[in-house]
Amino acid sequence: MMLRKKRLLYLTANRLTAHSLSRGKLVVDAGFERNDSGLAAFSAYLARSRNLYYLVVDVVEEDYHQDTIPYLSRKDRRQVLARKLAQRYRDTSLTLSLSLGYEQGERRNEKVLYASFSHTQQFQPWLAALEQNQVRLVGVYSTALLAPALIKGARLKAPRCLLVSVQQTGLRQSYVEDGKIRFSRIGRLNLEDAAGVAAACASESARLQQYLVTMRLLPAANTPIDVMVLAAGQYHAALTEACRSSEVLRFHVINADTQCRAAGLSSFPPGAPCDALFLHAAATAAPAEQFAQAQQRHHYQLWQISNGLYAAGMAVFVSGLLYAGVQLFDVYNLRRQIQSDQTQFDAISAEYARVTATFPPAPTSTENLKTTIKQYRTLEKQTASPATLFAEISKALAGFPQVEIERIEWRVGKPPQESGAKAAAPRAAAPAPAAAGAPAAAPAADPGYQLATVSARVVGARRADLRSITDMTNQFVAALKKIPQMEILGVRMPFDIATDDTLAGNIGSERAIVEDARFTVTVGRRLGG
Repeated sequence: MMLRKKRLLYLTANRLTAHSLSRGKLVVDAGFERNDSGLAAFSAYLARSRNLYYLVVDVVEEDYHQDTIPYLSRKDRRQVLARKLAQRYRDTSLTLSLSLGYEQGERRNEKVLYASFSHTQQFQPWLAALEQNQVRLVGVYSTALLAPALIKGARLKAPRCLLVSVQQTGLRQSYVEDGKIRFSRIGRLNLEDAAGVAAACASESARLQQYLVTMRLLPAANTPIDVMVLAAGQYHAALTEACRSSEVLRFHVINADTQCRAAGLSSFPPGAPCDALFLHAAATAAPAEQFAQAQQRHHYQLWQISNGLYAAGMAVFVSGLLYAGVQLFDVYNLRRQIQSDQTQFDAISAEYARVTATFPPAPTSTENLKTTIKQYRTLEKQTASPATLFAEISKALAGFPQVEIERIEWRVGKPPQESGAKAAAPRAAAPAPAAAGAPAAAPAADPGYQLATVSARVVGARRADLRSITDMTNQFVAALKKIPQMEILGVRMPFDIATDDTLAGNIGSERAIVEDARFTVTVGRRLGG
């Protein structure tokens, strides 16, 4: 859920001022002294709202120290930085480590800036009130941390820049290199004396440049620095006169009132435009680094998690709505298609009724005609011609010149009761008689056959050559079996070779040509095959 206002807390050595930022207007809500009554009033102020809070600190007690650490993994780096901070600062409740990049070399050491407040006890009552009221604290920022954002907002592009700001607490000097803070300090001023303020800006800038050379934050004494002087409008003329550029210091005097309006602040507290710019930068361009620890930002992190879950739920809900919309659109199109098809069906039915109305009257009903047509098609399938079957028998007969057809009986009906394999086998023994009282086996009923009983004889063969006659008959039967969809339903061989038969006495006669070496083959084909 988006909040309409952001609360900005500006903390100095003895006072905390609460501001509201909404739609480009920075308004002072209340001021609280650092005493029991002021802390009680501050706690009551926090209880009235559930907004996001930014704490901006402007005090003298600040410490900055630059160090190098080896290139490490994320977990090891975090442990090393925590140990370094604990070694340097007795109280690590308000500390930070800022990466300044890596040194060029084989080891790739990382340059790190450690920062902390020297006297953190002065913040504890205010932080305790924030924790007691479960305030969503975004972070604790010093004015030095916000200096790069002000330089960027003024569109001053310089690798080394010194921001000099005239604030209610005094003269703040912050040295920024490559967009990151390197050093900051504050000095006391008499804000009533405009000429003294201007002279202090010029002299303190030159003195700080020499200090940076001494601390080796500048590579050489003649290294040029851009100096951005930020002050209220009443100091502008005096600052322009006193701050003259040189080979080392290049001054840029900026009217803080004009800069506030350029940054989007249509309304801000009078008499403190520089403070207003720092507060606005904290709310709109806060850096990722800040002094508050995880336990101090606990309620803010919970708020972030709840917002993430809310956003995920809204995304799922919107996805469901979109899916439901697509499904509704598909249903709408389907209903339109059904309606169109129904309209077309009604039109076709009407046209069919119109056409059939011109037909002569039928002798029976439509249902009877349909039944008749169905039965006719069934009879048509069962009706067959002997031409195809005879043609196939003729093809098989072409390879056997000694086989002569005497008669072919063709009919449509049931196949004979005996299977072709049983009839073709030689009768080695007489079939056993059926048991008394046992029912006869029912023949296999299959009316869908066209049958042909082929009666033929083997010509030119002698009775003594029984094997040759039998082989010829079997070869002819085998040729019929090779015909696709042809079934051999019965075979009667030329000789009855049962054990009880009697052989004739003239089997050795040369003239005994077999005139009765006849055999019969019954073939069949399923109708429709």
